[in-house]
Amino acid sequence: MTQSGVPPIPLRLGHRPLIAGLVVPWITAHTPDGRYRFGTVDADRAAQALHRRWCQICGQRLQTRFVFAMRDRDLDRSIAPEAAMHPECFHYSITACPMLAGRMDHYRAGGHAEVFAGTGIVLGDPAGRRAGQAAEPWNAVWARDYTVITDPHAHLPAALLLPDQILRVRPIAHPESRQNRQTPHNPTIH
Repeated sequence: MTQSGVPPIPLRLGHRPLIAGLVVPWITAHTPDGRYRFGTVDADRAAQALHRRWCQICGQRLQTRFVFAMRDRDLDRSIAPEAAMHPECFHYSITACPMLAGRMDHYRAGGHAEVFAGTGIVLGDPAGRRAGQAAEPWNAVWARDYTVITDPHAHLPAALLLPDQILRVRPIAHPESRQNRQTPHNPTIH
């Protein structure tokens, strides 16, 4: 993190637009007049990223190993509701994204549905299930593959991770909690 509180931008993200010095993720919804809405997912772009195996942050093709950000309840179901990321895009995200970085203890109470009404853009949380809910712990899930399914809860495309596709799982520790936590053994990636 730089002194200004804005994390350095990896080269892979140099082509993405910026707002207040932060990279706008590829799956972020934008209004017809071009304004991006951080924290609002364009469901069509999210589905494209999952099906085409693109990184949700940079929009470029994923390689053989990538990372999902998954909440504990996602892990319990082995379903990632959002697309994977390149390792460097993931590391940027856990610093830049206030939810992943632990700077928000609740999701926004009101979404941006009114801004997108009538635009044809479907948002990634169409039922507003996350609005106002408490933030949950996040995990970094390194994987080598996944299967696209329809999430039975959200009725949107999601990634199903089978046990042999998962390389490792680690809690995303926030800077203030890192010193109070023991780091689990890091299994070898094959």
